[in-house]
Amino acid sequence: MARQFLVRHKEAELIVPAKPTPREIRPLSDIDDQKGHRFHLPMIMFFSYNQFLDEKNPVGVIRDAVAKALVYYYPYAGRLIEGPSDKILVNCTAEGVVFREAIAEVGLDQLRDFMQPPFPYSKEFLVDASDSTEILDSPLMLIQVTRLICGGLVLAIRINHAISDAVGLVQFLNAVSQISKDPSSAPSPLPVWQRWLLSARNPPYVTCMHNEFQVEKNSNSCTEPTILASPLNLVRRGFFFGAQEIKAIKKYLPPNIPYATKFDLVTALVWRSRTIALQLDPEEFVTLTYAVNVRGKNKPKLPSGYYGNGFVSPAAVSKVSQLYNNSFVYALELVKKAKHQVTEDFIKSAIDYSVLHGKPGYSTLLKDWIVSDASRTGIDEVDFGWGKPIYGGTMDGGPTFNMTVYSRLRNTQGDDGLVVAVCLPVAAMENFQKEMEKMIKGPMDECNKFWHPKIISML
Repeated sequence: MARQFLVRHKEAELIVPAKPTPREIRPLSDIDDQKGHRFHLPMIMFFSYNQFLDEKNPVGVIRDAVAKALVYYYPYAGRLIEGPSDKILVNCTAEGVVFREAIAEVGLDQLRDFMQPPFPYSKEFLVDASDSTEILDSPLMLIQVTRLICGGLVLAIRINHAISDAVGLVQFLNAVSQISKDPSSAPSPLPVWQRWLLSARNPPYVTCMHNEFQVEKNSNSCTEPTILASPLNLVRRGFFFGAQEIKAIKKYLPPNIPYATKFDLVTALVWRSRTIALQLDPEEFVTLTYAVNVRGKNKPKLPSGYYGNGFVSPAAVSKVSQLYNNSFVYALELVKKAKHQVTEDFIKSAIDYSVLHGKPGYSTLLKDWIVSDASRTGIDEVDFGWGKPIYGGTMDGGPTFNMTVYSRLRNTQGDDGLVVAVCLPVAAMENFQKEMEKMIKGPMDECNKFWHPKIISML
């Protein structure tokens, strides 16, 4: 059970770039500008006490390093404005990012069992400032540094997703960490804007199927599952997938599937189990949409230092009855197939489709599931001079009830793995947990202590 403790919050302040920066208006890419990316993404890092936290003023170190990093990442200190044709632009005004200091009368040992998404104390460790939750004409970043009574530290940060994805945010945090250890240094790599690299062709034209933007066409109806017929609360729980759980999942693989990534295995299992738990109409179609990083692709070649949204989101589609009646391998093959379709042609087609269709968002229906994998962003490796965090990743597990952000986690037994925070109605969550236990059996029982529910209201 979550415990209560006192947190003293200081007044929020605006950190501006340490030196004058260009005053200009910069366009976002056509991936940045998609309506499905107009939300704020919160992340959190927990740092254990060590002597360097005594020798330094960590709050001051981070504050000063952020100001110096903003000289290079000066668009973060600006505000989003609306341009022609509903196009969002960055007005580089140097107004600054929100920064808040806090002191919590709690130690890391008391928080350790809750140190995974959904984190039950998120509103204490990342307090909103006035007007900081809007998309337009609002600060693009919110940072809170909280000292703990044990000497440890919590750094929570929220970014407007329209300007950067999690990879771009971690690039900025690494720049802050470099400067915190060497205040005279320039970040490496240097930030690169070049948002035109992920903008539509002229004229735009579509060459691929884009189910990620066509979810309404894959549904027999606009109704939600019958399990949602009456107003119910939703519960979000984190599920841990370590070496034991992955080994258990692999037992379902036939010899003709020699390899599947941890992401593929976990995503296929959760998608199938989640769909079964919702008790949907067997003739209904459901989609699994997930972000695929395009950094590292030969075309379009994004330069090192690019910190915009650098991903596209292919979708797997299935009839409910097929997911239910076929084995786990059927879902796995759909996941792998969708990921492998991300070619240069698909990327360009996805951007063009978005522009031609008014920058549509993703599905907001509970039957559909959206996944983003932040476990490889490197946020759990960021070191400001007092060691790496014992946890670094998503704070709440997902910005919407049908979206999940994966994070890396080392549990209290010292096992490394993925934590996947799933949000479902209470009755469906019971079904989901039974389905997961049936698939993984014994190993998952060991993880029950890490499943911490967080009740949220139905939107």
